[in-house]
Amino acid sequence: MEKTCLVIPCYNESERLDTQAYVSELSTNPNLTLIFVNDGSKDATIDVLRSIHSKSNSQVQDRIHILSYSDNQGKATAVQRGLLWAYALSNNSPAPAFLNNCEIIGNEIIEAKYFGFWDADLATPFSELTWFFHLAKDSDPDMIIGSRVARLGSKIDRTVFRHYSGRLFATIISQGLGWKVHDTQCGAKIFKAHLIPICMEQPFKTSWLFDVEMLLRMKKHFRENATEMILEVPIRTWNDVKGSKIGWSDFVKVPYQIWKVFRDYK
Repeated sequence: MEKTCLVIPCYNESERLDTQAYVSELSTNPNLTLIFVNDGSKDATIDVLRSIHSKSNSQVQDRIHILSYSDNQGKATAVQRGLLWAYALSNNSPAPAFLNNCEIIGNEIIEAKYFGFWDADLATPFSELTWFFHLAKDSDPDMIIGSRVARLGSKIDRTVFRHYSGRLFATIISQGLGWKVHDTQCGAKIFKAHLIPICMEQPFKTSWLFDVEMLLRMKKHFRENATEMILEVPIRTWNDVKGSKIGWSDFVKVPYQIWKVFRDYK
């Protein structure tokens, strides 16, 4: 597997963080670095993250980084800040200004070819990361995105509502992008470092559709070459973990956010 740095956005995840799974993966996979971003959690999330860091041996501890904010900014901002910080560390660039009001834990050295983000509840298990690189070995894509395709041989555990709402959403987004993309919202994505400024430098316009905004920014920057740079990978396992932060109120806002995204990126 290529050296990879993943941002793990966390908001009230103390009951859903599988600490053993994180430590185990870091112990067996020396090419993996994690940046946890505690996005103003009101529960004991930061205590769990500190425990993961403090109880790890030195080899693992060096690849655990934590940013902790007192105010909740949303998943898009948590991912954005984690990736911009990772990019700065990997390039020996000046620290971003947003670090002035947060707690930082960890060794500030990052070496990686790929960067990305992964859901804190590990709905997509870390084993899929190896699968990403296995399927991408011949094409060397600039971006790899997970796709929750229910098919023979896969274990995609989604509720009926999330399945059909996801298919409707994907159809609308595909039409808007003009791309044949199956799943823009899977929380497992990795990409090469040069895409971080392009995809992450500007503030996102929406709270839950930042994945779509990333693709729109690539389309605007690379034009017709963008689709050749992206590989959509059908993941083998995905579990609908209880405690999702997306509620009915978020689904109600989705149509307006879709309209806003495509309007603003014309």
